[in-house]
Amino acid sequence: MITGPGRVEIVREHLPALGPDDVYAESVVSGISHGTEMAWVAGDAASLHRSWDPQRRIFLDGAGRDFPVAPGYETIARVTAIGEAAVSKVNIGDLVTLDRPHGTAHIVPADAAIASRLPAGVDPERAVFFILARVALGGVHDAEIRLGDTVVVVGLGTVGLLAGQLARLAGAAKVIGVDRYPLRLDTADSLGVTPVCAATEDDIAVQVRKLCGPHGADLAIEASGSYRGLHEAIRCVRVGGRVATVASYNGHQTGLRLGEEYHRNRITLVSSMTVNGCPQRAHPAWDLPRLSATARELVITGRVHVDSLVTHRFPFSEAAKAYHLIAQRPEETIKVVLTYDK
Repeated sequence: MITGPGRVEIVREHLPALGPDDVYAESVVSGISHGTEMAWVAGDAASLHRSWDPQRRIFLDGAGRDFPVAPGYETIARVTAIGEAAVSKVNIGDLVTLDRPHGTAHIVPADAAIASRLPAGVDPERAVFFILARVALGGVHDAEIRLGDTVVVVGLGTVGLLAGQLARLAGAAKVIGVDRYPLRLDTADSLGVTPVCAATEDDIAVQVRKLCGPHGADLAIEASGSYRGLHEAIRCVRVGGRVATVASYNGHQTGLRLGEEYHRNRITLVSSMTVNGCPQRAHPAWDLPRLSATARELVITGRVHVDSLVTHRFPFSEAAKAYHLIAQRPEETIKVVLTYDK
């Protein structure tokens, strides 16, 4: 549980009794979201400071959610017990992907376990990337990449590196990746994404135009979660270009100046959100299950490479150390996972 800004604690909770249509699944590995979860750790998450009205779908003044918060949504677990009515549906030993918080075990409906069951032989650590691959795929769809386009990806964390690969699969002739950390830039380069360092005094948009021509890139995918990153994504694209955001923006930030290139170059800004009650823009041809299944297949088959993205593994009992590392030394990390070896 995140019990307050900067505080991560292991707490004990008792699960309910196993129902006849339930399965009991013990966690094998879970991935930490460096965007969503770290915003809660920092105390910057929008839902902490404003109240979300789900009927009108707007944030309102007033108290939002409070701590404690159970973080996590990228869990791979192994079925170790099955309710009596579900024994013909699920097998002991099946691995399943769960949109559940970090924890040693979970009780889930058998139908949910069936829908998320992994094919035999799939590495659980690879399956950790299924959900973020879906997020990145949604961003690529919303960016509307065309064959031969030049694409800029700003922010080369896990989602940005996945989006860069997916942009190439979608037909981009060149994908340029912007980040300030050498580890992420080197990883992008190894995955076919041309790196641009944001940590120098060189103008990012000028560097991008040296690579793709003076008019700029056709479109950008913003995955940094910073207003400065969003501003640079806008600056990197051509007149009438498109910027799709896959990151969430938290806290009080500066650096976004909409009176400049955004206005002067008539940029289209699109928010990509694959959950929270938002249907896909290509619905009904594309819905969340199809998007998830496609992302999953791309990861399983290796068309999207994820094996080099895990930089750190921490035992679940040392989760606080994992969050501290991401907060204090982000330049050393891409994907940090928690393991649950007995």
